[in-house]
Amino acid sequence: MGWNKRGVTPLILTVLLLSFAVAVGVVVMNLGRAQVEGAAECAINVNLHFASISGKDQLCYDAAKKRISFTAENGVNIKVEGLIVNLIGTEKAETFELNEAKIIKAGTYVANIPFDTTTGGKIKQLKITPKVKPLEEEIICQEQALVLDEVKEC
Repeated sequence: MGWNKRGVTPLILTVLLLSFAVAVGVVVMNLGRAQVEGAAECAINVNLHFASISGKDQLCYDAAKKRISFTAENGVNIKVEGLIVNLIGTEKAETFELNEAKIIKAGTYVANIPFDTTTGGKIKQLKITPKVKPLEEEIICQEQALVLDEVKEC
């Protein structure tokens, strides 16, 4: 059983070329994935909004209980996996991550966020950002956040 020396060299060369092509393909795919993830935006319209009863948004600050209460309603496109609430006061800013705020499609969620205006100052801005999971990775939808510059008293 003899090896044909002319056949072995082209076979090794073919294996090397295929290995090189696979390696280049893997590098290109990883670079492409990193670019897409870096520029990721919510591809789906979450349509998160404040619940409204008799034309009044269900959001207010209760000075006696030192908390902000709001009711959020989800749209019909995708389940919300959680909310990130940013509160900016004249004296301090706070962030709350509400992972228990899982809102089904067309569902509602009532939240009570602690905030003491005696230490935090007057509320300047409230921002509520939805988190969704369209595939296997959770996405924070900054561009679809609810932003209020004025929070009324309860």
